[in-house]
Amino acid sequence: MSEEIRRFTHLPGDRAPGPDYSGPGVEAELTGRMPEGRPAERPERPERSERRGRPGRPGRFEHSGGSYDDLYTARASSALGKVASDDGMLDVRIKAPGELGGPGGATNPEQLLAAAYASCFHNSLTLVAGRQGVPTSDATVDTSVTLRKRGTADDYTIATDLTVRLPGVEPEAARRLVEQAHGECPYSRAFMQGAEVHVHLA
Repeated sequence: MSEEIRRFTHLPGDRAPGPDYSGPGVEAELTGRMPEGRPAERPERPERSERRGRPGRPGRFEHSGGSYDDLYTARASSALGKVASDDGMLDVRIKAPGELGGPGGATNPEQLLAAAYASCFHNSLTLVAGRQGVPTSDATVDTSVTLRKRGTADDYTIATDLTVRLPGVEPEAARRLVEQAHGECPYSRAFMQGAEVHVHLA
């Protein structure tokens, strides 16, 4: 039986509404969608001080809510239809899917984002459940990322859906775990609160 744990319509800079619980079940769906017909808004970013340390080295990011220390930085490059991480652990070809008029036959940015979000949320769920002594060895997180376009201009956005299954966990406990994981998952927080983004011309 499927239960929607949290459904939110969110633009960057908006405050996500509180949870809306209804019905029994241990399967949760978390969805984030851009509302139809509403123009994209520039997110209101919290003020931040300068980042200490060189790029790529441990530093500290400060904003009005407190400080974050750098723990790990992943690096990847995209060129000539391939994307690869600097350590060689990721090295794949990128092709547009047939649904977008491409040849398919390779992965694409939406699939990579879906995989990253699913694994990150699963990690957060495992951490949250572990603190409470709840086993999650059978837990699964399914994620979809949908590319959307508005009108005829190049105006694109994405929507994400997560379905979390916690077999053997009581429905009320499952709801709490999913909600807490959603609040702690770095990807969820980046989507809801806006991530720090820098673009450089080399």
